[in-house]
Amino acid sequence: MGLKQLQTNFSSGELGPLMDMRSDTGSYANGARLIRNAMILNQGGVVRRPGTEYLATLSGNRRLVPFEFSNEERYVFAFGNTILEIFDTSGTLLQTINGCAWTTSILFSMTYSQFGDLMIVCSPQMKIQKITRTGLSTFTVEDFLFAEATTGIEIYQPYYKYAADTTTLSVSGITGSVTLTSSVAHFTSALVGTRLRWYDNEILITAYISDTQLTGTCQKTLEAHFDIDPFRTTDGSNVVEVTHIGHGMTTGASVTIVGANGFAGISSNQLNGVRTITIIDSDKYSFVAGANASSSADGGGPHARFQGSNIATRTWDEQAFSAVRGWPGAVCFHESRLWFGGSYSIPNGLWASMIGLYNNFFTDEALDNESIQIQISSEDFSSVLHLVSNRHLQIFTATGEFYVPKGTQGGSITPTNIYIARQTPYGSSTVTPLPFDGATTFVQSSKSAVREFIYTDTQQSYNSPNLSLLAGHLIDQPVDLGISYGTSGRPEQYLYIVNQNGTIAGFLSARAEKIAAWCLWTASHSSGTANFKSVVTVGSKIYMVVERGSNYFLELQAATDLDLSIDCATTYTSGSPTDTWIVDSQYYNTTVSVVSSNYYIGDYAVDGSGNLTIDVAVDEITVGYSYTVTVETLPANVQLPDGFYSGRQKRISRAILALDSTLAVSVNGNNFILRQVTNDLSSDPVPFTGKTDFYILGYNKDATITITQTEPLPMRLLGVATEVTV
Repeated sequence: MGLKQLQTNFSSGELGPLMDMRSDTGSYANGARLIRNAMILNQGGVVRRPGTEYLATLSGNRRLVPFEFSNEERYVFAFGNTILEIFDTSGTLLQTINGCAWTTSILFSMTYSQFGDLMIVCSPQMKIQKITRTGLSTFTVEDFLFAEATTGIEIYQPYYKYAADTTTLSVSGITGSVTLTSSVAHFTSALVGTRLRWYDNEILITAYISDTQLTGTCQKTLEAHFDIDPFRTTDGSNVVEVTHIGHGMTTGASVTIVGANGFAGISSNQLNGVRTITIIDSDKYSFVAGANASSSADGGGPHARFQGSNIATRTWDEQAFSAVRGWPGAVCFHESRLWFGGSYSIPNGLWASMIGLYNNFFTDEALDNESIQIQISSEDFSSVLHLVSNRHLQIFTATGEFYVPKGTQGGSITPTNIYIARQTPYGSSTVTPLPFDGATTFVQSSKSAVREFIYTDTQQSYNSPNLSLLAGHLIDQPVDLGISYGTSGRPEQYLYIVNQNGTIAGFLSARAEKIAAWCLWTASHSSGTANFKSVVTVGSKIYMVVERGSNYFLELQAATDLDLSIDCATTYTSGSPTDTWIVDSQYYNTTVSVVSSNYYIGDYAVDGSGNLTIDVAVDEITVGYSYTVTVETLPANVQLPDGFYSGRQKRISRAILALDSTLAVSVNGNNFILRQVTNDLSSDPVPFTGKTDFYILGYNKDATITITQTEPLPMRLLGVATEVTV
């Protein structure tokens, strides 16, 4: 019995082996068992993936990052071990900057954000780095510095009390060089060069004495403000009660009071001056004034302050970021603020600059334009790994996904209205998430799934559906992620997942048409070692770092599958036809594939001097490394009147392939000639477009057909019709 089946498209992409029996799903009819080294088109066809053009040889592995100043001024950043190489979009090396802070171990976990001519790069293991575009082809790399007060005595950076709340700090003096004493062991020598604050007074640490003592230099006279009207009198008594929250002092300590206004019959001179205190509780103490009060009242005014040597207080902190406390691991620009997130010591911390002042983290009265400094949750200490500016400020941690709703009536986020909403519980890996097709794509913390963080208007919340649910076998511990919204020659938008095994899992998404399809790409080299390492899109061009043999190359993917059909390709021309060529050093001592126009000449060895001899004389060749295209259909879904014919012997006796612009193809290992071939290479062969029949022998329980292409020539498969015999 012969049954006819038609697969009009491959818009469900490659499906995992666990889908082999799921013929009841809609994706089965439009899916495939394998789609390797091919791309799926929006229309559903499968084409040979575009090849890549050789651009440059790199001295080691690199992570690629885009820098886009304008439509005309775009750059490819190649981060390596303590090095940054900057290329223009043609692959010309513009500048090499050595001695950078990043190392191999953090290359692919660093986060970055760019605004205008400025890029900020972060890692918990590295000082915050600032990359500045200083000219058309020049950049600088330096440590990011927080803003300083015009007087030079304050640095507007985040501060945090890492010691326990009950730990007090006292200072031996109020000016110049002083000794700082902690009530418990807390200090390390790594604090030298950082700043601590006694109340809001900064002290630069100059020496380490012990785990309870440091030496420092006061940046100004140490004094602190009381709250407004901090004093209370009792009619007829000279004892003044002082409200001083969390003072940390003991009975007998001396406090110098300045700036207090007189009240209740006690003059300012009778309040100000050196006073010996008696402790009432942790927030109050008293002292004896120079006169008795004439009434019971609150007073002292708005400018009452205190000074004093060895005044222990619980109100002290240290700079949030340092070598001993770690540096922020996440960064982004959002709503005219520079945001940092997550350090080793404050993994759930979130810090935002003042509006429009990206290096100023000043806080005072929580005004709308002041810095925002909070923690995501008092219960959740998961590390903030990524910050993404999309529809909202999105926060990706090791255990969950959050976002910051916009302010009242869609206004800006401020210190007083910021709210962090937890959404989904999957957690993110260190691979940088990227906005893609109306959502933000991220790799789950387990690195076994790719998800999208997408807002649902009906629910007014985010969900994180699994994009790789039907093709999870293609995801293997991803190390990098890239996106493409189309090239100059094709409209398809693709997500690229670079796996640790050197493959790229490609994902086609067209949400409006409900198209979601996966495929897998591999690299090749005559040595047997070939791995994709990094991918990035700059403008509409797709760049890759590829390891081939013992070398790393920067390569540019062709705009379409018809432009280039081999990888790491270089084109050479001659004034007259010749069969002997000299190629560049990247091909020395390798075997390369050679294409001339639409002819595949063959594979040939290149010696250590670049000499290449081919079998025919031509005036132009393109050399590189070929790759095999494989498309295997899912098992034939045969339904008879008495039920499905599954798990039993059957044969696909005939296959009709709908092809477009195709020059070579094989079905189940049999090569088929789709065009006439002559010895005259002066004119290009005409690619085949149309439908062609193939007859197949042999029974199989699965009954699939495998379409392959080993010759590096164009191939486009639009659909397959089969006749199944049972």
